[in-house]
Amino acid sequence: MADVTIIDVSGGSYASVTTSGIVASAGAGQIPCENGKDQRLAVWVKNGDDESVKFTVQAPVSGGGVRASLGDLAVTIAAGDEALIPLYDTARFKVIADDHITFTLTDSADGALESGELANVTIVAVQL
Repeated sequence: MADVTIIDVSGGSYASVTTSGIVASAGAGQIPCENGKDQRLAVWVKNGDDESVKFTVQAPVSGGGVRASLGDLAVTIAAGDEALIPLYDTARFKVIADDHITFTLTDSADGALESGELANVTIVAVQL
């Protein structure tokens, strides 16, 4: 998946990460969450751009868990900042049939980011 770097450290395994191994983000994508481990998932978003970005975890319209009715989770990350976002509430976000969580990355007014802006944002999903 070219828009999210996945790091699996479940079961106490060690993961070595280099800066070159973390890829630029896309405007939307999916984060896989393995069955049985999905309540130990966190996403780190680093905004290296000079404007704020909004990372939105989407609650499924259909095919989601019992808490999907709580809706989306939107986190605005200021220019130069980073955020670690726990996604432990997978009954709210996970698409059950496909074992994934969907996200979008926009500007703070929900407008599409240009390719240069996306190149400055990285998303790392950490499976604990």
